Amino acid sequence: MASIQEAFKPDPPSGGYLKPEVKRHFQYVFARQAARSYLYLCLGIGLIAALLPFLLMWRGGYWTHNSISSYYTLDVRSSRDIMVGMLCAVGVFLFLFHGLSRIENWLLNFAGAAVIAVALIPMTTSELLHRGFAIIFFLLIGLVAIRYSKARIDRIPHERARRLFKTGYTAAGVAMIALPLSIVALQFTPWGKFEHYMFWIESVAIWSFSAYWFLKTAEYRLLLRIRWFAHTHEDATEVRK
Repeated sequence: MASIQEAFKPDPPSGGYLKPEVKRHFQYVFARQAARSYLYLCLGIGLIAALLPFLLMWRGGYWTHNSISSYYTLDVRSSRDIMVGMLCAVGVFLFLFHGLSRIENWLLNFAGAAVIAVALIPMTTSELLHRGFAIIFFLLIGLVAIRYSKARIDRIPHERARRLFKTGYTAAGVAMIALPLSIVALQFTPWGKFEHYMFWIESVAIWSFSAYWFLKTAEYRLLLRIRWFAHTHEDATEVRK
C-alpha cells in the first residue's frame, strides 16, 4: 500500500534542508491538510451548483426567464455575473481536481473546458455552441459518475452503504446525461410549449451534478475518516516525536 512518503521526492545526496524528524512532521501535516482540502473542494463545488438556480432567480427574477441560459442573454443585472462567475469557478475546479485515474482526470479537464465555454459563449453569439458545450459538459461528468466513481466503493465494509453509493452515483450520472438530452427531444413535442420547462430540467441536471459531489464528499469522509477541522495540538505532539 502506498505511503505518505511516496508523494514526496527523496532527499538529495547532500541531504535535505530539514532534519529528518522535522521533514516527516511537515509531510504528515501537509498530507492531512491536503486530504481536508480535497474534501472542502468537493463540498464547495457541490454547494456552488446547488445554489446557482436559486441565486439566479433571486437576482434576476423568475417569470421572464425560460432557461438558465436566459439569465445571460436577457439580463444585464447581477444574475449574469453570478452565472458566468459560478460556471467559470466550476470549470477551474474541474481542471484543478485530480481524478484518481488518467482517464477520469482527462474527462474532468475536458468537462471543465466545456463549462467555461458555456459561460463565455452566450446564445446571442452561437446558440449551437452554447447548448452543445453544455450537453458535452453533462455527458462527460455523467460518464465519470457512472463509470469511474465506483472503484473504491467495494472497500466499504457495509453492504447497505456500498449499495447506496453505487445507486447514488449511477442515478446522478444517468440524470446528468438524460436530462439535457430530454430538453432537445421535448422541443419537438407538445410538452416543449410549456413555459419554464427548460429552466427546471436544467436546474435538476445541475442539482444532479451537485449531488454527485456531495456523494463524493461523503465517500471520502467515510473511507478516509477525514475531520472537517484541524487539531493543532495533535500536530504539535507529532513534531516532538
